[in-house]
Amino acid sequence: MWAFYVGASLFSLLAAIAGLSTLLALPGIWLMVLLAVVHELLASLWFGSAGGWVTWTLIGAALALALAAEVIEFLAGAAGAKAGGASKWGTIGALAGGVVGAVVGTVVIPLPLVGTLAGAALGAAIGASSGEMWRGGKSARESIKPAIGAASGRVAGTLLKFALATVVWVMLVFGAFWR
Repeated sequence: MWAFYVGASLFSLLAAIAGLSTLLALPGIWLMVLLAVVHELLASLWFGSAGGWVTWTLIGAALALALAAEVIEFLAGAAGAKAGGASKWGTIGALAGGVVGAVVGTVVIPLPLVGTLAGAALGAAIGASSGEMWRGGKSARESIKPAIGAASGRVAGTLLKFALATVVWVMLVFGAFWR
């Protein structure tokens, strides 16, 4: 039985690392779900019994939360820009800028969390501002409020995604130890 607890503990550690990776705009929640499926399949092969409906139900709920977290993170910058008074083009710019900014920020500032989050926020702000000036017909001064909204929305989206990743981690750890 000790091997079961070692396996569940190893899963818990790897899933925690995957969950933390959501702060770096990596697909940590999806990695946690994949690890949970692999752990459950290995446990059922090794021990001859699986966690049953509880574990698979938790994995299904984790999938739903993972999808919700991705949607929230993706749309948060646009929602922030819209709250700041952005037009359709400013909102589209915030979406595109947030994604590009996260990638560029991770490469340019290779500090965990800092580069990705700063890049995503700055990218969303630049994207919203550019969209407002290019197609929205606003001046640079008028595009500041939507840009600040986009940046703060993107940061809030990442933090909400991390919060959901934490909930998913707790659920899956419970499932890993359930027998």
